[in-house]
Amino acid sequence: MKPLVIFELANNHMGSVSHAKLIIKKYYAISKKFRDKIDFAVKFQYRDPETFIHESFKESDDKHVVRFKSTFFQRKDWSKIIKFSRSKFKIICTPFDEISVNNVVRDKFDYLKIASCSATDWPLVEFIAKRAKHKKIICSLGGLNKDEISSVISFFSTRNININFLYCVAKYPTNSNDLNLVYFQELKKLYGEKVSGISLHEDPNEYLSGSIGYSMGARIFEKHIGVSKGKIKLNKYSVSESQMDNWLSYLYQTIKQVGTIKAREKNLPIEKKQLKNFQRGVYFKTNTKSKLGGKLKKSEVRFQFPAIPGQLTANHFSKFSEILLKKKSISKSEILIKDLKIENPRSKISQIRNKVRDLASRANIVVPDGSRVEISHHYGLKNFYKFGLCMITVINQTYCKKYLFMFKNQKHPPQFHKIKQETFLVLFGKISLKTKFKRKISNKIMKSGEVFTISKGMVHEFKGLSSEGAVIEEISSKSIKTDSYYLDKKISKNQNRKSLIAFF
Repeated sequence: MKPLVIFELANNHMGSVSHAKLIIKKYYAISKKFRDKIDFAVKFQYRDPETFIHESFKESDDKHVVRFKSTFFQRKDWSKIIKFSRSKFKIICTPFDEISVNNVVRDKFDYLKIASCSATDWPLVEFIAKRAKHKKIICSLGGLNKDEISSVISFFSTRNININFLYCVAKYPTNSNDLNLVYFQELKKLYGEKVSGISLHEDPNEYLSGSIGYSMGARIFEKHIGVSKGKIKLNKYSVSESQMDNWLSYLYQTIKQVGTIKAREKNLPIEKKQLKNFQRGVYFKTNTKSKLGGKLKKSEVRFQFPAIPGQLTANHFSKFSEILLKKKSISKSEILIKDLKIENPRSKISQIRNKVRDLASRANIVVPDGSRVEISHHYGLKNFYKFGLCMITVINQTYCKKYLFMFKNQKHPPQFHKIKQETFLVLFGKISLKTKFKRKISNKIMKSGEVFTISKGMVHEFKGLSSEGAVIEEISSKSIKTDSYYLDKKISKNQNRKSLIAFF
């Protein structure tokens, strides 16, 4: 998915429909050249004109009261602005009171945004959770300490609401040395993908914040925007058109340079082709130039530069490689790949282990030193990604703890245990779990943080659903090798359905 940049209009329209449209039009023009890599949204703020300000303050000279009063729109004006914006951007709105929450829902905004000042306004937050529970929600965490952040994230997590949280600095504007972007990383360590962006209110001339944030994993960005015209001037934390263009240019270049894993893998054939120019070729030693067919031994060859096209290189030799000569004799000193049969039965196991390492890293789990990956290939290695499982046993005494690793669409065939009772805790990703117990069949989708206990005798099968894979923590009574009973008897009869390899 593309990162999302939110243009925060706030009150910079200054209560003018025409000026609001001018801002939206100008920033839409700026966004056009970046849209191949970035999604954009424009954000508004709702405050009910009648009830938001207490009656005793309505004639106050408080600067915030005066500003809010001067920027209130009638509902008909909002309808014009929303219609104009929707054709150009995704639209987002921050409500600051309960009536405004209802209006955000009624006006069908793509997202509802909770401001930092409202993140612990529990009457409002509880109303949002009930009234807007089916909407996509974004919540800023500015000014909150760790305990408060934990309370807010826990509140929404237990209600299964689609919400993203933003690391926010609520200083207007924020100096560069007060951005403390490292705290975004700290929040991601604690809460994972729930914390997905930044809202920093940085000085408008700060251009690197988005680039740095993106490199750290931020995928949602909020920037206050405006247009100076006549008496309307920008505040100290809102960017001008040129400043926004510069900030986006840095972010855009960073997105290109950070790239993707898939794009990197696409480049490998080109890299390998170029590196072959510097690799050593494999040559017969002078006294073994005429060679009978059979296994090629290291003692019979030399590794020397250069390697001609199609020649075996030193890079093909490893302790797991078995290189067989197809011909009974070869007269040339250079050894060509076309004359060989190269087998490396360990390479598939190593590739699977490497995928498990990657999945363990994404799931942010700690794997003990000396651990081994147990690879179950119930119907052979060639069918591993269709039917299979990888497992690391952390401890197996009177109780047992294991990590189970599933790749997308990989199935674990139905089985049951007569002795062991186990509990699944999904640590990362999503799985489907099907169980059958006393003739009752149950199908459920389990996401990160969900728990299910599998009783003795309960038939269970499961499947990885997430594109990045899934990790399950299995906690059970002692695991006994002979206590797995597969419904397909062919699996139990297969004596070569498991392979072991060191994790590190």
